[in-house]
Amino acid sequence: MSEVHDIQPSATIARHLLGHELHQLRAERSLTLQTVASALYLSASKLSRIETGRHRAAPADINRLIDFYDAPRAVRERVQQWAVRAMGRSGYHSFADVTDAAMRDYLDMEPSGLRAVYAPGVIPAVLRTRRYAGELLATAGEAERERRLWLLALRQQRFAQLARRPVRVLLAESALDSRIGGPEVMREQAALLREAEGLGFEIAVLPSAVAARVAPGGAFALTVLGDAPLTMAAAEEPGGILRLVPDRGGRATGRFESLWHAATAGSAGVAA
Repeated sequence: MSEVHDIQPSATIARHLLGHELHQLRAERSLTLQTVASALYLSASKLSRIETGRHRAAPADINRLIDFYDAPRAVRERVQQWAVRAMGRSGYHSFADVTDAAMRDYLDMEPSGLRAVYAPGVIPAVLRTRRYAGELLATAGEAERERRLWLLALRQQRFAQLARRPVRVLLAESALDSRIGGPEVMREQAALLREAEGLGFEIAVLPSAVAARVAPGGAFALTVLGDAPLTMAAAEEPGGILRLVPDRGGRATGRFESLWHAATAGSAGVAA
């Protein structure tokens, strides 16, 4: 059975599926970015951005590429449909004041695409209570804080409507032991996590001692787009910057599976 966005994908998802298909066509022919770019009078960097979904390419450029690859008819038609739809805007374009382009892309993918998330420091956004989220935004100005909480509510609403279960959530023990907002806020947050376990989430906890040994780095999430499928990795980099890239080599997926195994081998669960 196809996913909703396979029938009519959002502009963001269509752009990334389009880029993935073009990458596949080039890779199947053992062509380098530079070879294709030179042949079509494009820059290699522009072609790379198209393939990674970071550039909204004109349909004319897409037609030139699929002609060059001599793509089969079915692929050609699919790519052309994605190219037209990809010209649209993100569903979160009105939140450009509090999000960058990479985050808006991720937010478009998250509702129907999220499959796994590792959160070493704080609870993932889709499972935060409003009070917990508000404490995380305590240093923001009042207007910005309310704007971000509004975005969170919209994000959680869309996720609740479209999410495909199960979604695996791996928390570091330190995220549960945090004193954010005090005991009452954390008890409320823990109660929401226990409720989520009955709603199709699989939640595991990575002990601090294990995390220190096997889990360097920040939070990251995996989203799966389309029936192909295309797995995207969204990783938090220093400074809170989000890096969103196709997980073509399966490195992020493999890392999550390794961490999940390390957590579940000890049968860790959500704290009461």
